Amino acid sequence: MRLIIDLSRSHNGDDCDEAVIDNQLVDTDDIDVEDASGKWFLPLLTCGLAIGIVVRPVSELVKSAPPVVWLQSQVGTLTSASNQQTSTVANRLYAAMQRKGYPISKDEDETNIIYLRGGDINGQPSGNRINEWSDARFVLMFRSGQPYIAGAWKATIKPGLPAIKNPLGRHGAAFIEDGYYEAWRLGIHQGIFGRRERGLVQVAPVNFRRDVNRDGNVSGEPVQNGMIGLNQHSGSNSKEVDKTSYACLVGQSSEGHLNQFVPLLENDPRYKSNSQHMFGTAILSISDL
Repeated sequence: MRLIIDLSRSHNGDDCDEAVIDNQLVDTDDIDVEDASGKWFLPLLTCGLAIGIVVRPVSELVKSAPPVVWLQSQVGTLTSASNQQTSTVANRLYAAMQRKGYPISKDEDETNIIYLRGGDINGQPSGNRINEWSDARFVLMFRSGQPYIAGAWKATIKPGLPAIKNPLGRHGAAFIEDGYYEAWRLGIHQGIFGRRERGLVQVAPVNFRRDVNRDGNVSGEPVQNGMIGLNQHSGSNSKEVDKTSYACLVGQSSEGHLNQFVPLLENDPRYKSNSQHMFGTAILSISDL
């Protein structure tokens, strides 16, 4: 709509006599300019038309401006991509657990602990390097029958370099084998260097191999089974694994472990009803996904 307003005045200072709107002549002779109810008619009419015709198109213009459209599309894309990525990792972990035939808890608030060897929290290969946080710890849960990631943290399921080069025993550092184990209860982890921390304490045997040659490669070593104090605790925010693990399953972040991982387990209804509940844990490799 086009607005043309003629505001020309006579020399005696009276209000304008005519207004042209959309090329249509509006006769204002019938308006009593001395009447209190009509003296502001034209100014109000002008403002109303200006707001309705100019302001709204401007707001529409802003909304349609390329930078705004681009930003809105990126925010939507990023949000969708983030949700899709999380959903994809959850589904891949769930599918791997199913293929392996491992037990899966699907009831509300029940936790499934999964470690991914040689993979990061996005389910991508990480290099599986010794003394680096090149593994991942996940808590997989279900909502309305669908899997989702309740927590994901950098981790290691491999001993640190000090444990490999100078193991506590003459048989070499232990590396846990892939598999599913119901072998842990919530309790106090007591580290070999005196550190105490709430975590999962091993209470049943697991399978492992020992690094006899102290080279970080146990592929040719025999599988053993036993109780070796293989707990689940934090890495005290250490930049590298180093002495934070001599065989244990360790999440790098203290805050992630104590303020997120442990509370999820404590909220598990199976633990709430039985403080001696044994938590199962799956050890997967990135190739399983």
